[in-house]
Amino acid sequence: MPPAYGPPVPRTPHEPVLGELLGVLAETGLVTVTGPAGVGKSHLAARVAEAVTDLPVHRADLSACADAALVPQTVAAALHAGTAPGSGTDPTEALLRLLSGRRGLLVLETCERVRVGCAYLVGRLHDACPGLQILVTSRTPIGVPDEHLVPLRPLSRELTVELLREKAAMQGVDLPVFWTRLLAERLDGDPLSVLLAARTLGRAVTPQQLYGSLCEPGARFGVLIHGPKEPARHRTLLRAIAWSHDLCGRAERLLWARLSAFTGNFTAAQVDTVFSGDGALAALIDASVVLPEDDGSFRLPLAHREYGQLLLAGLGRA
Repeated sequence: MPPAYGPPVPRTPHEPVLGELLGVLAETGLVTVTGPAGVGKSHLAARVAEAVTDLPVHRADLSACADAALVPQTVAAALHAGTAPGSGTDPTEALLRLLSGRRGLLVLETCERVRVGCAYLVGRLHDACPGLQILVTSRTPIGVPDEHLVPLRPLSRELTVELLREKAAMQGVDLPVFWTRLLAERLDGDPLSVLLAARTLGRAVTPQQLYGSLCEPGARFGVLIHGPKEPARHRTLLRAIAWSHDLCGRAERLLWARLSAFTGNFTAAQVDTVFSGDGALAALIDASVVLPEDDGSFRLPLAHREYGQLLLAGLGRA
C-alpha cells in the first residue's frame, strides 16, 4: 500500500521528480538516486523522508564511513540498533531484528565511497524485510538486484534562473533579470553552484564581478566558496568536485582530464578514436562525472570540465 503524504514541505529544485520517486519507491521498495556532485540528491532524499507520514523513517549518512566493512556498524549506530564497538553483536543481525516484520523507510545517504558494503547490507535487508522501503543516494549505482535508478539531471535554464533569484533574495540581493539569466547560463544547472553563487553575491560581490569569474576557466573555484559547514564536501565547489575525483581510479582520472579538452558534447566513438577509453568512459558515466544526452552524445558538466582542464594543465607541467 503506498504511503500517505503530508502537507507541503520546503521544496526541492527537483520537485517534478518527487512524485515519481515516491511512487517508484512504494512500488519497488528499493531506489537509488544518482547524479553528479551538488545536484541535490540528499536534498531530495530529505524531501522524501519529510513527505512520508505513515511510515517510521530511519536515516543514516555514510559520508564519513571510509571502510565498506563498517557499513552495517555505521548504520546500526545511526539507527540505535543496540550495538556498540566491541559488544560482540553482529550489526547486520541487529538491523534485521530491528527492521524485519515492520513497515518503514530506510534512507542511506552518500554511499558512493562504500558501495560494496552498502550493496551487501541493502541486499540482506531488501530480502529479509518486505515491509521496508530503502532509498539510497549515491553518485554511482550500488549494484544490487532489483535496484531502481532515478538519475538526477542538472536543472533546466529556467529552473536555474528561478532558483538563483530565490537564493539571492534569501541573501538580501535583488538580482536583476538580465544578470540572473547571464549567471544562470554559467552555473550550468548545478544547484550547489547556484547556492554558492547566491552566497557570494550576498558578500557584496557584484553580478558583473561574479559573471567575470564564472567566464574565466577555473576561476569559479575561487569564488564559489561560501557553502554550509555541513556537509563539509559542499563547503566549496572545489571540494565537491574533488570528492568525485578522489573516488575515480587512475584510468578514469586520466580520461576525465583528457575529456575536458572537448569544448562541447562528444560521442563514445570520438572518445575511443582520440583517447582509447578502454572502459574508463563507462566508469565515468556510471559515476555521474560524464552525463548522457538525449541525442546519444555525452558531456562533462561545466564545473567538471574546468576541473579537468586544471588537471590537464598539471599533466602538461609534469
